[in-house]
Order: sequence, then C-alpha cells, then structure tokens
Amino acid sequence: MKSKFLFVFLLLGILNCEAQYFNANPYDYLQLALRWPNSYCLTHEGGCREIVPQYFTISYLHPMRRGGPDLQNCPSPFNMPNSTMEINKNDLLKYWPDLRTDNFIESKSLWRDQWRKFGSCYSMMPDDYIVYALNSRKRNDLKKILTNAGIVASGNPYPTRRILQAFRKALGVNVDIVCEPDRSGNVYLAEVHQCVDAAGTTSIDCDNKARGCDDDPIFPYMGFQPDKDPK
Repeated sequence: MKSKFLFVFLLLGILNCEAQYFNANPYDYLQLALRWPNSYCLTHEGGCREIVPQYFTISYLHPMRRGGPDLQNCPSPFNMPNSTMEINKNDLLKYWPDLRTDNFIESKSLWRDQWRKFGSCYSMMPDDYIVYALNSRKRNDLKKILTNAGIVASGNPYPTRRILQAFRKALGVNVDIVCEPDRSGNVYLAEVHQCVDAAGTTSIDCDNKARGCDDDPIFPYMGFQPDKDPK
C-alpha cells in the first residue's frame, strides 16, 4: 500500500512540475533564424563539410522577450529524446544540418545543444519544438524569394534595403537580416530572422533591421558541390 501511495505522490509531483513549466511561458514571440550556409562557411573558423546546402537552413528557433533579458538555458524538466531525432532524421539533416559534418550521429549534439539553449525556454515538449521549427522552415523558400527579386547567390553585393523589401513584399511582414564579416572584412548576408506570435500561429513584424550590415552585404556562392534545392 505504501508503495502505491509513493507512486501516486511521485506522479503528482511530476505532473505539477510539468504544469508549472508549461504555464510559465515567459516569452512574447518566437524568432526563427535561417542561415545561408555559404556565408557561415566563409565567416566561421573550423571549416565546413565538402558539400553544403545551397538553400537556407535553420540556425535556431528562439523564444524572445520584448525589452527584457535574453532567454537562454531555461530550467526545464525535459531533455531532447533520441527518438525525436530518429523520427525526424531526414528533415533534420535537410533543413537543420550541422554544416561541419553530414554524419547523423555526430549531428545529434547540435540539436541537443539547441534544445538546451533555446528550446528549454519554449513552453512545449522537445518533439513539438523540433517539428514546429522544421515545419516553419518548409513554409517559405527564402532563396526563391530573393531569386524572384533578382537577388541571386553569385558573390555580388546587394543593398540591404532591397533585401528587406523583397522579403516584405513576399511574406507580408518585416524580417530582420544579419550580416557577418570574414577575416578580410568582406561582409556577407548571413541570416534571415522571421518572427511569429507566442502561440506560434501568426507571422508578425520583426524590427526590419539589418544587424552588422554597414556595407551592402555579399550573397555568396562558394563553389562547393551544391545540394539540390529541396522539393
């Protein structure tokens, strides 16, 4: 009998912990950061794998708070389960790859780190966090948006205003873009940030800013053997 009471007590404790976690929701909106792999390879030390995607891939999904401290590494009773990564293996390798390796086992540390750093602040389970990020990436082809606006990955620079306007016209909301320099001081279009309301259902305006883009950023094609654009 005592063991039954102990089991019930522990179960209630777990449910209470989960309820407190899900009711916490300390963020105001979600920010999906999509990166251009060629720029990452040009601006980060350590190199990239031989073949990198020639389309925008997920950098992170970050719960954000307006005017407050950055939300990272929140207390969470959950870890990223191996089963979640296994079930979503193909989509993770395609849309959320580790650009340093194409090995699935080695890549798992990337997704676990992303959950600990950002997903832990997201008021849903790890499975939902991964699936939501993947589905959000599939929803819009950012490379196609730029190409349709005459902004192509060719190593040429483009005015930041033109890039921001292209996304505004296609998406109906403002995005943010991020530029990063290489060692020679060349500035590259690195990331595009999209914003969604806290419920994760409605696209909202980001700040329409171009962070780090003091010069017109280069949209590079690096000459790697390209992955095919995803269908």
